Amino acid sequence: MKFKLSIIVCLFVLTSQPVYAIKVSGLYQATATVSDESAAKRKPAIKRALLQVLIKLTGNRNIAKSSGISNLIERPEQYVQQFRYQQASSQDNGLEQSAIQELWVQFDESALNDVLRSYSISIWGKERPSILVWFAHEGGETRSLVTFEESPEYITMLDNGAAARGISLLFPLLDLEDTSKISVSDVWADFKEPVLAASTRYQSDVILTGKLIQVLPTLWETQWSVYIDASENRWTTQGESPEIVLEEGIDVLVDRLAHQYVNTGSTRTEVISLLVTDINNVDKYARALSYLESLHFVRAVQVKHVSENEVLFEVISDGGTSAINQTIALGKTLELVSNEEQLHYRLIR
Repeated sequence: MKFKLSIIVCLFVLTSQPVYAIKVSGLYQATATVSDESAAKRKPAIKRALLQVLIKLTGNRNIAKSSGISNLIERPEQYVQQFRYQQASSQDNGLEQSAIQELWVQFDESALNDVLRSYSISIWGKERPSILVWFAHEGGETRSLVTFEESPEYITMLDNGAAARGISLLFPLLDLEDTSKISVSDVWADFKEPVLAASTRYQSDVILTGKLIQVLPTLWETQWSVYIDASENRWTTQGESPEIVLEEGIDVLVDRLAHQYVNTGSTRTEVISLLVTDINNVDKYARALSYLESLHFVRAVQVKHVSENEVLFEVISDGGTSAINQTIALGKTLELVSNEEQLHYRLIR
């Protein structure tokens, strides 16, 4: 399923450029394996599923150690909205092995958000940065870029690691336009200029490159680079299998993203005045209003004043001004003009 989703996302890149922030779905859902459908096995499975959801919601893979979370996890049933049992397949290096039974759980979004805020725990909104991945691997004496056709197992591993942390990955088409600008040697040698040049068409918020190397029969290594705005970071992961090093590499990436994008300011509900200019017709007005209402941290939007070329909105936000600014910056629908005396944005064409 995740592999098919990646193909759909990749086709979306082709037909609907530009791509900016992604509104992630499924943040309040998770699955856990169970040996049977008894109540005795269901409760610990729900507990494991809730912990997965909390990791996605907060961006913190060590959230279980946070103050107050132990009480929340010990009573997981009160946050369950619905659940069902389903059949799935266990996988080994992306290959189907055997059927397993899973418990799928949907948790109550409002209840979880409220209890996390009561513990002053910041929530990562649904609007998250788009991440373009250029990934190379070495097989025998050849090196190649990961593609859906030739190396779907690596795509699946990367997708699974990303889904567990509440992010989505985009993979390049590797068509003639891409291959005229970048080669596997560029990714392998970590040449910044061709990577950035080839990534321009996708207009993603984050560019990630990686290369997978088998150092010994039981030792794999992946070297990573990430480009976010003007910053650049590198790290290396090692483990006994490709799945381990790819999962850890994605974990390190999300740790960095969460540190940058998760709002750690106010967790209280605030009323914010927000002026949006360059609105000179009904369609633009509807676009701006619909966009503000769609933001994760926004509970309600009211129109306070309308004049020629501008609209003053009143936004009720759960994360305060900093959360609103961070989220809007990812969306590329509004552009910040000033935040000194009043939040002032303009509608981007």
